[in-house]
Amino acid sequence: MLYKEKINQIYLMKTSFYFTFFVLALAVSGCKTDAVVDPETDPQRTSPVNNYAGRDSVFTGAYLGISIGEDAAKTYDIIQSLRPNKGVDYINVVSNFVLDVTSLRGRIPLYSYLLLDESRGTDTGVQITLESGKVKVIYLNSGKKLNQWPTGANSKSSVRVGDKAEDLQAKLLTISRTAKYSNKFQRIFLMTKNVDKAYDPGMGLSPQWYFGYKTATGMDVVKTFFKNGKVDHFEIEHYKDL
Repeated sequence: MLYKEKINQIYLMKTSFYFTFFVLALAVSGCKTDAVVDPETDPQRTSPVNNYAGRDSVFTGAYLGISIGEDAAKTYDIIQSLRPNKGVDYINVVSNFVLDVTSLRGRIPLYSYLLLDESRGTDTGVQITLESGKVKVIYLNSGKKLNQWPTGANSKSSVRVGDKAEDLQAKLLTISRTAKYSNKFQRIFLMTKNVDKAYDPGMGLSPQWYFGYKTATGMDVVKTFFKNGKVDHFEIEHYKDL
């Protein structure tokens, strides 16, 4: 994937520096990345500037078949239909978080990227990337790579590389009841959504979704803004190939 090698080279840097590369990688064919992400960074203000070619806004009519005023569930159906021609495999869901592990029931397998942290981001926040229904990689916000979290805990009380997505909710519930780690469950972000998976009703509470796809001259990043669960407007950022 374009830019993937560049991202891999900066894994161990601080989270505030990563997000530009995350958005840039996401924009290529709707791809996701394992890069460390700072959830406090505003994706509306962070973009790859070296090949930025301008921005359009749409407030009336429709864009990519999605009408202004469309509800979130129908919007998701339309984005799913873009996969064959546009290659949109993932979308990022802004401010999609829960405060209770029990609210994750049945939702984790629908996503490929989760983040656990305190109310304010910390270096010890835990980032979990899923692929093909299993845990692919675990990072702390500091950039430290782990084989399991918490380290030293037994298999029933830790998330480990290779764990099945459907087993994570029970494991996270166990960990959240441990005093030492309970503060890492103050905010649980479900950030990167697999478009080939079913719609998650929790997405309808998000103020913005965004995804990217290749164009004839480069790539577009599409930001879909919602109000009261319905599409309010679009912002489309254009980037040219270098």
